[in-house]
Amino acid sequence: MSTVDVLDLLFCGDRPPLGPVGRGDHLRRAAFSSARGEGERSACAVGDVSRIPPATPYWQSLLDLRPRLIRHLDHDSQWLALDPVRARLFREAGAHSLIALPLTVGGTVLGLWVLYREADSAPFDERDLREAKRLAEHAALSLDVVRRQIQVRSLSRLVLGSRLNEELPSVSALEASHGHIPAGVCAGWWFDVIPLSSARVALVVGKAEGRGVQAAVSMSQSRAVITTLAALDLPPDELLARLDDVVIRLVRQHPRNPRGAGTSCLYAIYDPVSGRCDAARSGNPSLAIGHPDGSVSVPRFALCSPLGADDQAFETSEFEVPPGSTLVLCDANTQAPLPRSDGTTERLHEALSRSSSDLPRLVADVLGDLPSDRQPILLLTCPRALEADCVATMTLPPDPAAVAAARAWASRQLVTWKLEDLADSTVLVVSELVTNAMRYANGPIDMRLIRDEHTLICEVSDTCSSGPHRRRPAETDEGGRGLSIVTQLTQRRGTRYAASGKTVWTEQSLPA
Repeated sequence: MSTVDVLDLLFCGDRPPLGPVGRGDHLRRAAFSSARGEGERSACAVGDVSRIPPATPYWQSLLDLRPRLIRHLDHDSQWLALDPVRARLFREAGAHSLIALPLTVGGTVLGLWVLYREADSAPFDERDLREAKRLAEHAALSLDVVRRQIQVRSLSRLVLGSRLNEELPSVSALEASHGHIPAGVCAGWWFDVIPLSSARVALVVGKAEGRGVQAAVSMSQSRAVITTLAALDLPPDELLARLDDVVIRLVRQHPRNPRGAGTSCLYAIYDPVSGRCDAARSGNPSLAIGHPDGSVSVPRFALCSPLGADDQAFETSEFEVPPGSTLVLCDANTQAPLPRSDGTTERLHEALSRSSSDLPRLVADVLGDLPSDRQPILLLTCPRALEADCVATMTLPPDPAAVAAARAWASRQLVTWKLEDLADSTVLVVSELVTNAMRYANGPIDMRLIRDEHTLICEVSDTCSSGPHRRRPAETDEGGRGLSIVTQLTQRRGTRYAASGKTVWTEQSLPA
């Protein structure tokens, strides 16, 4: 008869402590074998968790990490008297000799292996003990490999679980959004919805190469870099180019364990003011638009390799998203470009043509009966275009006298929108931003006010490529306090650069 018990914490992916096991540690019955099929099976079934019985050969073996050989098992011994159930089962099975061996690797206890001789078999001797010790060493090494695999999977599930539990942010540019990642397939898959300036929103799907912890780490690094670059308001092609530079640098620093190489990513920016979307990709993710009339369109993207390939250029594709459409970002579980042989693209088009409002139902229709190892990453959104009367624009000549006109125009617009409570602060913000633009720009200045559900956005665009920088003025300085004033009056502010100039923007929360 033979039993194998393993530390219960190993099944949770935890690392076992170095050194002997204490009384408080729990063992889980992992295996049992008996010629009669009785005995210890009744004492502790496979899968049951129990404490280590104190003052027993098992406890002593785990305490000093040395095997125990009991040639002749006395059923009336003191340690068995404290466990009458086990003593009765030993008598019924005819167990008369035992060897208890700790399963250890490098001084770390993983479990306990116990062998019993029953009925008329000869008792164990020193030769049996030496052979059992050799087998226990091999068993411990194999158990340690399994432990490491469980640990890797637990870490991967932890990363995946933390990602899947994240709620997508509520933004005015989207009526609804819903994401799907196949459970238990790859810890390197992700999707994101990132609010940007001027009521715009970034949509991201990505897949890091590999599995387990390495893929999870690559995914986390890529998401962090993308979030940081998105805060700079970079266009999609430039964002992917900078992300690619980071990946190439990591690959060169870690050639044996490249981080991020092979990562695919689709980054799209939707602008609710213009109703247009700009997107770029690395690898083979795809994007589809389900139109209100049931038709489906797929924008064209330039072919690009996954991240980490040298000397590749990314291109931004621009396309319109009609009101009432559904935007779907997809990355299939394959290295081959879409369309795929399993019909993922066809499923997507068919589902979009039937319905585009119920996003969870749409996901279910796309997946159908696909097994989890063939399901794609999906990010579905229903974009919302801002009404024309929620946007006001004005162009000013490069004349300091135009600052007064800008203040008056902003004040009238806030009255039209019934936002008089924000008039004083907004007029002051407009005055500071326009004055700063007049000082450095040599061309016309464009102003834009945007009112969405929760925010009033003010933009001032000029032809100067250098952005404003907040500084701490000295007490004797007459200027340098404009940006400090703007910062105090607004919740957010920033600068967005273009090919021929920049846009300085601010955000104020609307009154409740």
